Amino acid sequence: MTDPPVADRPAPQGPAPLGSAPPAEAVPAFRDAWPWARPVRLTGWMERNGFTPLWAAALVFVLAFLLFQLVVSPLVIAIGIGIDVARSGGGADVGALMEGVLENGRLLLTANTVGQAVGFGLLAVAVARLHSPDAWEYLRVRRPDGPGLALAALGWATLYPAVLWAGQLNESLPQPEWLRQFEQSQVELLEGALLGSDLSTAFLFVALALTPAICEELLFRGYLQRQVERRGGAVASIVVVGVLFGAYHLRLSQVVPLSMLGIYMGFVVWATGSLWAGVAVHLLNNGLAVTVAAIAKHRGDVDMAEIEAATFPWYLGIGGLVLTYAVVQALLRRRHAVVGDRDDAEPVTAPPHRPAT
Repeated sequence: MTDPPVADRPAPQGPAPLGSAPPAEAVPAFRDAWPWARPVRLTGWMERNGFTPLWAAALVFVLAFLLFQLVVSPLVIAIGIGIDVARSGGGADVGALMEGVLENGRLLLTANTVGQAVGFGLLAVAVARLHSPDAWEYLRVRRPDGPGLALAALGWATLYPAVLWAGQLNESLPQPEWLRQFEQSQVELLEGALLGSDLSTAFLFVALALTPAICEELLFRGYLQRQVERRGGAVASIVVVGVLFGAYHLRLSQVVPLSMLGIYMGFVVWATGSLWAGVAVHLLNNGLAVTVAAIAKHRGDVDMAEIEAATFPWYLGIGGLVLTYAVVQALLRRRHAVVGDRDDAEPVTAPPHRPAT
């Protein structure tokens, strides 16, 4: 029989007299390796009722998908259609309005934004509170290591050419025609919102860069990565949640580059001790896409189709991987210099109430 993972083992307490009970002020907790990390008390409802980390992660992942795809976003679209009907005095053709939804970039992106805020961000915070009263610490919402954050941003810049090259290779793999058509419709909707509408760049930045950077990171690198880490350790959590992130987007032709980004963002969150490192990398990646589209729309002589069809040299992709490996090694050395060989989620005990500061 194998030993349980480190994060699931009780903290060593030393010998105690027979028949003695643990002190009332001590409650189960864990603590990350960083000097500024505080103990995370495991006294929430899900902890008291025996929800194991992996089962809780699976449950929340499915719930987030359902909330976003089938509840919140459709509700926002329905409200938008209702507002249009009310403005027309009830004389509008509801069927025509519903058909026009796919051409209403503002409504679609608003629904996407609200869906992510509720189905990802608020859900992650709410469920974290069901594990611990220290929800923000549980999600690693704390200040990052400064030099580590700078290295994380540099690593994204070196990884980006490799991501583009991997995407090119991924697209060359065979896939069912129905799935290819589905993905093409997604791409056309996104390009229509970016290039074929009167939406402001600020609105697009909030909807397509800022909101996903915060809300997706709270769910994937904040909650899900923490849960898998508690059961399987840091490496497993980074890889498993990174691949889940790539698969979640429902784009088979891009699952490899998206998984690469997901794994890298998981690594920098662990390497810097803060969710803000993942938010920063996510924001840089999505913000670049919005910026390029804004430039193309403003100039008018930039053909996005030609940019997308351009082939990416293999040597730039390989070179990007080599440079990223060097940055990863630098991040590992930086983490070791600050925290040594200590693991995150180390079992400890803590007072039942957070002392006043």
